[in-house]
Amino acid sequence: MKTIEKTLSDRSDIDSMRSSPSQKPDESLGRVILQRLKIFNTLLDSRFEDLTRETWVKTTYRDMSAGLSVALTAIPMAMGFAMAMGLRPEQGIIAGALACVIGRTWGGSKYQVYGPTAAFIPIIAALMAKYGEAGGGTFAEAHGFLVFVSVISGVILMLMGIFGLGKYAKLVPNSIIVGFTVGIAVAIALSNFESILGIESFADLLGEDEDLTGGLWHNLAMAYENIDKINLWSVSLGLATFVLTKGLLRISIFIPAPLLAIATSTILAATVMSGKGVILVKDIYGSIPNNFFVFTPPVMPAISGGVVIDILYFVAAIVFVSAVESLLCSSMADRMANNRKTPFNPDKEFWGQGLVQIITPLVNGFPCTGALARTATSIKAGAVTPLAGYFKAIFKLSLAYYIAAYLEMVPMACIGGILLWVASNMIKISEIKEVFNHNKFHAGLMVFTAVMVPVTDFLTGVLSALVIYFVAYRFLDKPANEQEKVTKKAVSVKPQAVLSTPGNFNSVTIPLALTAEDVGLLRYAARLAKLGVAKEFHFVHVVTPHEKSRNPASASHLKKGMAEEVMQYFDGALEQVKVDYQTIDGSSRMDELVKFTLAAKSDLILLGHRKNRTGQRSLSRRLAMITHCSVWMVPEDCGPEIKRIVAPVDFSDPSADSLSQATALARVNNVSECMALHVFFDESVIRYDEHEDIVRGEEEAAFAKFMMRIDTHGITVKPVFEESFNVAHAVLRRAEEYQADLIVISTRGHSRAATMLLGSATSQVMAESKIPVLAIKHYGDQLSIMKTLLASRFWERSDPKTN
Repeated sequence: MKTIEKTLSDRSDIDSMRSSPSQKPDESLGRVILQRLKIFNTLLDSRFEDLTRETWVKTTYRDMSAGLSVALTAIPMAMGFAMAMGLRPEQGIIAGALACVIGRTWGGSKYQVYGPTAAFIPIIAALMAKYGEAGGGTFAEAHGFLVFVSVISGVILMLMGIFGLGKYAKLVPNSIIVGFTVGIAVAIALSNFESILGIESFADLLGEDEDLTGGLWHNLAMAYENIDKINLWSVSLGLATFVLTKGLLRISIFIPAPLLAIATSTILAATVMSGKGVILVKDIYGSIPNNFFVFTPPVMPAISGGVVIDILYFVAAIVFVSAVESLLCSSMADRMANNRKTPFNPDKEFWGQGLVQIITPLVNGFPCTGALARTATSIKAGAVTPLAGYFKAIFKLSLAYYIAAYLEMVPMACIGGILLWVASNMIKISEIKEVFNHNKFHAGLMVFTAVMVPVTDFLTGVLSALVIYFVAYRFLDKPANEQEKVTKKAVSVKPQAVLSTPGNFNSVTIPLALTAEDVGLLRYAARLAKLGVAKEFHFVHVVTPHEKSRNPASASHLKKGMAEEVMQYFDGALEQVKVDYQTIDGSSRMDELVKFTLAAKSDLILLGHRKNRTGQRSLSRRLAMITHCSVWMVPEDCGPEIKRIVAPVDFSDPSADSLSQATALARVNNVSECMALHVFFDESVIRYDEHEDIVRGEEEAAFAKFMMRIDTHGITVKPVFEESFNVAHAVLRRAEEYQADLIVISTRGHSRAATMLLGSATSQVMAESKIPVLAIKHYGDQLSIMKTLLASRFWERSDPKTN
């Protein structure tokens, strides 16, 4: 931690030097550069600020699981990207692993995952086609030239970081970024069309048989000329890979969809499609070696005017893509991870990117940059620090080492299917709409770039668009009419229909431990009894074999102890409610409680949890999954008074039910206001200044419509909107800021398998909350993994961002 504090103080020193008038310009600049170099090479800095003595075990585990999730997804994508560039499959594997280690060591972002990206495909493919076998050279010469221009690009990026040019990369208009992304997606899809059709000639390596310039007409002409050679088996494999990958990722990002899709297609090709003429990776590339680390020195072709122009072209292209992609990815990562601590450092990011472009190609790799999709997957899987990148590299190399012999059996149609999926997901309709809504000038700029990139080439399209922008933006970049904004205000709406009878529970089961831990729980239960929240209270003590061996007391003796304990707190309330006491012998406390609630027809379980079990609370979370009733979890030392209530809502019927319950409980406790918290997240990477207001206005309009069907029982509902990817953390943070005493949240009783696959905000809130949580079971729902998938309507979800 001292290193982190020292690094932050170094940054403040730089700021003070910039503003100090006593320093001569040369001396000040020299000091700034030296301080930057010191910061850039401080490896244990603020990126590791979440790794503390108290949390290092949990943080390390989260980073390790995130690294594994990304590694499983990254292997087939890295192979596909490498082959689309005209390189060998194993080069994609080593490039992705090594780039992540280098970038995570010297980069400026806590979360960014580095590796091969789609934006580099047309650039590297064009270089390999021109200087490789298709252009009269050799594969080694072409790769050596790639190493040469990449090293130069790396040096330029490092100098950009040293001189603080990171802020200038943000000057590239969003419209051009969206346009070149769409153009690249089109180029990738067209250049891999032949692989899916199964008409790729063995003599023409994938990505090397053509320049991407004019790729549209070349591919259409070739498909037409060879229409009689189309292999329907290859077409079915390619399309199956595309559909399976797309579908599985819509279900959950925790599924290694590309790997599963390729494995399925490979098995089919080796069994039922054997001998059907399906082209495999080994047919073109031979065996895939597992000795990944091979030194590949730079190669300088004979100097000529054309070579000099090519050097300038490819260096500029690599620098541009590295700068824009890495800063976009870093910015997106901070927003997605809800990073409220030290933000990413763009200058240090350039330094790390430079080292990636220098070192990675020298070890049998190629240029890499921050990968949006893999970074998002890493964050969603729980990554907290750069350790996730190291784990990703270790897992990726280890897996690839042992399955290298099987990777060569992958059908080329599968690689085409993966790249078609990549291309389709690069085009984000929401981002295109945002550019169109911004103004006509940027809309035209986006369309121009999207057309020019595949028709001409990457750099020509982008540079011409930049020229147009900087010449015309002063005259044509006029702001669009401001969108109508929905004003934030408290909402109190008469209902059209009531979903349930809230605020009262007929029968409450309360598990007691018969120890001092029961004190807070009994006080809480007595308060609910006095308020008339419940009519019947069933106090239960489960006697496990371990407890019986320590204290062989009779059932009557235990019941007497329970009654005495309850009387201390329920005195005065016993006349209003019905109370009984039960002892149950059983090996599993949870199983016996489930059976008892069914027999007693309880609609609520009220239970407490000790402080030393905070973060686990497996009993309350499992009961919320499998019982038919609601679960009210009370952490130890929580007072019985309820003055402020937070109800998270997602506009679903279950959340409408829980909000109605929350307002009813507010009325019972004489609370005049209830907070309805809606957490949303817009995955658009490209944003304009008005974007947040537009999205928030849409959410507020949806909330107003949602409130029309809820009985608020005369309580004022205060709507609060929070943009965050992690719903549970946003709920807990807002509840703490609001000084809430109770969180009322809906649960459908997702099974353990569904929770592991899809996550559960309710389960996470119950695990980490410092205040009581009431999980309202929606009409006794208990959803299996299949029912959960169907209820989620995953087929209607948008695809994750891919690059």
